[in-house]
Amino acid sequence: MTAAIRRALRQRAAGLLALAFSGCLSLQAFAQGAWSPTRAVEFVVGATPGGGTDRTARVLLKIWRDMKLVESIVVVNKVGGGGSLAYSYAHQHPGDGHYIVVARIGLLTGHMLGRSPIGYGDLTPLGVIANEPMALAVRADSPIRAINDLTERWRADPQSVSVSLGSSRGGNTHFFLASVARAAGVDPRRLKTLTFGGAADSITQLLGGHIDMMSATVDNVVSHHQSGRFRVVGIATSRRVAALPDVPTAKEQGFDIALDSWVAVMGPPGLNPAQVTYWERLLERGTYHAEWKNFLEASATERALKNAQQTREYLRAQNEFARAMLIDIGMLK
Repeated sequence: MTAAIRRALRQRAAGLLALAFSGCLSLQAFAQGAWSPTRAVEFVVGATPGGGTDRTARVLLKIWRDMKLVESIVVVNKVGGGGSLAYSYAHQHPGDGHYIVVARIGLLTGHMLGRSPIGYGDLTPLGVIANEPMALAVRADSPIRAINDLTERWRADPQSVSVSLGSSRGGNTHFFLASVARAAGVDPRRLKTLTFGGAADSITQLLGGHIDMMSATVDNVVSHHQSGRFRVVGIATSRRVAALPDVPTAKEQGFDIALDSWVAVMGPPGLNPAQVTYWERLLERGTYHAEWKNFLEASATERALKNAQQTREYLRAQNEFARAMLIDIGMLK
């Protein structure tokens, strides 16, 4: 073996050793930068057990447990203030990745309307996980068979149709109704809108003939439409909903309206990149699971996954949209 060859072999060996050492350092750095829970995680929900928001958290929790992704996680119900108690509770644990909370439009509107001290910028976005399509529904015997029937009556008299918005004004159900009115040249502030304890109360009122229509998420009316008790006259999506293939979208009926009713997961303020990455990955794995798909289909909900950065940008845009809508319906100056 010549001296040149020996030198080349020594250089190659030294290079491989350096590469291996570098790789060890990289793996060590990765391990040091990674994060995972070291105690029980609290999945905070601003609604009572059994409702849609609560079921969302519990289905994800079950999937994560079954996949052995989280050793200990519990759902904690903090009910009140349209979700504000849940958001405030999460906010009280800055930098702690052991707390996550389900968020909806109330995170934005509650803050704008002074109902909650916590806005979307006060929490750490982790991901959007679903979109709940919204619908306008009437009793099966109603003369309103399409959105145009509704707007014709509004043009004659905006107070001629009583519509339930669910439990509160200034949410997505209100925004859908107001968008239809505005597109028809009707002032949404003049509409006859009502609120009850929630969707269940609205259904009872509609079935009893005490109101003319309800604006709600599809999952609240789909079974009644399928049974023939209700007629869904339009949905606020860009394409038809699989659970209601016979119902045209607002766009198909000449109204350029497609609104999101998103479901997001947020963390306390100040989570570090490793904590955010951990929850991003869990949300992704959980929402690709077959059980999550079955849950969405059963509740007529669409999968809509966004990572943390996309969620931050999305919520910024949704915040501006919500502000404009609240001004339009006269709830904000």
